[in-house]
Amino acid sequence: MNPSAMIRAAMGRRSAVARLALGAYAMCLSAAIILAPASARTPSTRAAVHYACSAHGSAHVPCHFSTPSGNIRCLWTPKPNNIACELLATGRAYRLRPTGGAKRVKLKLLQRGETLPTSQLIVFPESLSCRDTRTAMTCNQDFGLGEFKLAPSGSHGS
Repeated sequence: MNPSAMIRAAMGRRSAVARLALGAYAMCLSAAIILAPASARTPSTRAAVHYACSAHGSAHVPCHFSTPSGNIRCLWTPKPNNIACELLATGRAYRLRPTGGAKRVKLKLLQRGETLPTSQLIVFPESLSCRDTRTAMTCNQDFGLGEFKLAPSGSHGS
């Protein structure tokens, strides 16, 4: 057998092996797609994440928001710029402005407002921000020393 015939025969065997391997790969891939849950097979249909207090023009109107459990209610007001939150179970409440420390206040927020998704960070003008967990809320001055945390297991302001 001449060298070119030997090369063609070897290439034919290799391509048959390659076709067999490719076919096996395609079958495995098909099985994986068929056996996958429907959510993995279809394009994502999850609702877009809603960011509280972020609608058009929201920098000029007060915003009510609360933790997912609803045990803490908050109000941000643009004039004067501050955040006030109340832990409903104890009535403990704090107010925070862009300068100075958190101040304990008497507050009664009747409106629950927008429910925050867990672990959302809300940023307000003049470097005020709040972060929630399911049952706690922490608000602080991003470039200052003032902050407060309201939680059933312990609250504080500084």
